[in-house]
Amino acid sequence: MAIGKAQPAEERVSEPQITHLPEAEDSKPVILEPYHVDLLPEYGYPSNREFGTGHAWLEVDSQSPSAIGKIKNLDPERYKNMHFIPGPLADEFMENIPFLTNVTRKMLEQSYVDFKKKWWPATTQSPEILAAASYALRSGKLGITATRVILTGLSQTGGVTRRFITHSSHLRLPDGSLPFEAYIPCQSGGAALPDVPGARIIELLGESEFQSVRLPCGVSGQILGVSHRRADSDSFRLYEIAGMAHRESRYPSDIDIKRWSVAELNGAKWSTFANSFIYHAVFDTMDRWTSNDEFAPPCSSTMQTVDLSDEIVRDEHGNAVGGVRTLHTDVPLSRIVAATPKGRPNWYCGSEWAFEPELLRRLYGTVANYRRLAGLAISKQIRAGFLLPEDAEVLRRETVESVSF
Repeated sequence: MAIGKAQPAEERVSEPQITHLPEAEDSKPVILEPYHVDLLPEYGYPSNREFGTGHAWLEVDSQSPSAIGKIKNLDPERYKNMHFIPGPLADEFMENIPFLTNVTRKMLEQSYVDFKKKWWPATTQSPEILAAASYALRSGKLGITATRVILTGLSQTGGVTRRFITHSSHLRLPDGSLPFEAYIPCQSGGAALPDVPGARIIELLGESEFQSVRLPCGVSGQILGVSHRRADSDSFRLYEIAGMAHRESRYPSDIDIKRWSVAELNGAKWSTFANSFIYHAVFDTMDRWTSNDEFAPPCSSTMQTVDLSDEIVRDEHGNAVGGVRTLHTDVPLSRIVAATPKGRPNWYCGSEWAFEPELLRRLYGTVANYRRLAGLAISKQIRAGFLLPEDAEVLRRETVESVSF
């Protein structure tokens, strides 16, 4: 992205439609997300809520494999002046994501470590492009003048966000200031992140990211044991979410349903865990953390694991113990499988085995008592900072009030 040199009018991207906040309302941050290296639809669940609450959301195709291999091919004339250092394209990455069965955890982990080594040489320009995008947002050249910019990503782009923290946090804007006030890497993992002076970090990891959960799926991930864990600081928090899958399946699109139809779940169903509600709450927390020096976010929360391994301790139903708690795990209606062992692409989503009516009656006695306990769990999740009141109402309406046994 070239900031100083304007493109000819016929090549410029159309200016976004801007709705300005009332003068009495505080400005919200801009959320900046890099496109996934193979242009998969990884993120997006939080964006509808953020658009409706005064935030702006900017997608930046900073990675050469998707920019050249996908976007440029959609409209070669429009993007004819877009050039990157030559390297592997998106389809090459998609075709070579490791999928191995009947292997040890160490072999599976190493296969992904080797795969990840190919990412960064293919995306060497990404950090500078992301920093330039932050400058463009602050300059007013995109129709808004941002005062806070948060870099975030999920899955591979969570790794891009982590990589920026560990390798590119020295980059500065022309006035010498930081390019980002905060970072929210999601569903990625790796060695424990350092603090970035002057910036806030919230790392968010679902149960699905743990190698012990992924092994039956034949797909590894970016987590290396529990090496991502570290102590809290004035600028860092880590939240591990019990029951949370890599992607949400609570609100599937028609395309999702068609894609998943090849998997026979043998009596289970796709998970109804509300990933997006967690994201909503975490983005709200980061908004408050970056705008109010007196605000302190919830302390880090990690799942219970066996000794120093990534083997998760489970309750009598098979659900994870510890970590960020939700209605789904504290007043359960099912055994939650955070990564469905049905190969690609179905491992991305969780699944659940519904409890039989007899078990529900043993656990809760009556529907009325279940709803009472569910209400308490929802209130607890709100107080803990991991559920917004408006999302709580959706949970009550869609989940709690629909239960019968």
